[in-house]
Amino acid sequence: MEAYMNQVQKEELTAYYRKHVLEDIMPFWDERCIDKVYGGYLTCFDRKGTLTDDRKYIWFQGRQLYIYSLLYNKMAKNPQWLQNAKQGFEFLVRYGYAGNGRWNYILDRKGNVLEGTISIFSDFHVLQGIAEYLKIEETRSSLNLDLLEKCYDVMEQNMFDPDFKEIYENTWSPVFIWHDMYLTCLATTETCSEVLGIEKTERLLRECVNKIENWFARDKYQVVLEAVTKKNKVCLSTGKGRFVNPGHMHESAWFCMKAGDILQDSTIIRRGVELAKWANRIGKDKKYGGIISYADALGETPEPIDWFKETNSLWNEKVWWPNAEALAAYALAYYYSKETYYLKEFLEQHIYCKERFYDKEYKEWYERLEYNGKVKNSDKGTPWKCAFHLVRALIVVWDTFSGMEAV
Repeated sequence: MEAYMNQVQKEELTAYYRKHVLEDIMPFWDERCIDKVYGGYLTCFDRKGTLTDDRKYIWFQGRQLYIYSLLYNKMAKNPQWLQNAKQGFEFLVRYGYAGNGRWNYILDRKGNVLEGTISIFSDFHVLQGIAEYLKIEETRSSLNLDLLEKCYDVMEQNMFDPDFKEIYENTWSPVFIWHDMYLTCLATTETCSEVLGIEKTERLLRECVNKIENWFARDKYQVVLEAVTKKNKVCLSTGKGRFVNPGHMHESAWFCMKAGDILQDSTIIRRGVELAKWANRIGKDKKYGGIISYADALGETPEPIDWFKETNSLWNEKVWWPNAEALAAYALAYYYSKETYYLKEFLEQHIYCKERFYDKEYKEWYERLEYNGKVKNSDKGTPWKCAFHLVRALIVVWDTFSGMEAV
């Protein structure tokens, strides 16, 4: 293992991640996720790619739109990816939009509303998808831009409203605020800033960064808590107040690095790099490898909350998305800091994911592994899993190493 990334290693890694996206991951989705009958995307598949649920989860309609647009913008001007994005956008606007800047939560396959505006996360993911789509010049009509701007304004208003309650899969509380709302909003706002401009988006960018880096992040414990009070206090007397999500920590770390770049603020970047080290410290399974599902800030046996409770997740299981996000966090932390610590951790995580998560027979990644790396859930798409986390993280790694100078 090289102390610094040399030219051979750089070329091997960039080639691997490009191939992994284009040949190992996206063909699985390209072949089956486009609903050619009703429009939009089908996202729930078992290991072999058999459809298991035909409902249209709006989070995932927005996320697939984002991924096809990101692939087109970053990796290759593939006209099929543009068409896949276009039909997803048209389905979303026709059936997913609830009006007044808000988006529904679940539709049936035909587009009928099953659950309405219960989740600001629908708004986040659709806005990020639309913003990435509108980076493509031919899509940037005044009508489409007006829709993005209106929805952005409503999202910003709701993020600053302490009484806004439609935040599933979180539960609104008169006491707590939630880390994942701010990290997801940050990622969305970063994408929107490239279309709507920094003047419009700077206020929300800085609000999200401040909450993550200075409220949820606690130097005393070297963790990013999932919940703090609305008065910026910790509540370690409750399991919810001690709950730590290493996947969210890795996401926040690299989102903050990107925000620092956008805002041209090196202090924000350095803090993001530090958060990546914290995420590794609490999230890495030093015995079996990979990133655990969740932890307790005080080192006690953690109790599941929210998504982890709903999916019956055990704390030491290895779920696909935190393990993918760790790759992005370590790659960017190495890029910004040039500390060999992050390259070492990246390479170890790279090997773990390549050997354990990737399904060499049917392609894509398994949904989750047991603590020891044995496959627990081999599904490739679920109500919680589509191409989003994985492909985004892999593109970040490829893009980061492509632009990095080797030593």
